[in-house]
Amino acid sequence: MKINSILILSALTIILSSCGYTLQGRANLPSNIKSVSVSIFKNRSSIVSAEMLFTNALIKELMRSSNVKVITDNNSADAVIYGTIASISFDALARTSGDIVYKRGINAVLDIEIKSRTGDIIFSLNKFTESESYDVIHQNSIDETVIKSTLERIAYRIARRFVSQMIDNF
Repeated sequence: MKINSILILSALTIILSSCGYTLQGRANLPSNIKSVSVSIFKNRSSIVSAEMLFTNALIKELMRSSNVKVITDNNSADAVIYGTIASISFDALARTSGDIVYKRGINAVLDIEIKSRTGDIIFSLNKFTESESYDVIHQNSIDETVIKSTLERIAYRIARRFVSQMIDNF
C-alpha cells in the first residue's frame, strides 16, 4: 500500500512538472548583436492600436528572455526588428440554434524580421500565425475588452515564439 502511494505521488510529480517548459536563464544572440531596437509594427489590420500590443509584447519578451539590450534608437542598435501585422481575422466558432454567435476565434498573421545595421536580414518569419477563441458577450464595451485581452494573449505568444525561434536559429 505504501509503495503504491509513493509510485502515485512520483508519477503525479513527473506529470505535473512536465506540463510546460520555459527558457531557463537568459539566452544570447550572436556575439555581434549586443543591442536591438524594435520598430513599431506596421498594422494592416482593421484593429486600432494592434501595432502597439504586438510591439510592446515583443519588447517585453526580449527583455525577459534574452541578454540583448533593447534600445529605442534604430541608428545606434546593432540590429532592428521590424514587424507587420498582415491580418487579424475573426471567425464564428459556435452558434446557438437561433444562429447567434456565442464563440469567436481571432487569428493573427504577422511577418517579423531582424535586420543588421547594414540592412541585411539576419532572421525572419513570414506568415507567423497565432489564434485563440473567446466567448461573445453581446455588449459592445465588454466585447471590446475581451477582444483586447485575447489579442494581448496572442501578441504575447507570438513574441515568445519569435524570440525562442530566433535564439534557436543562432
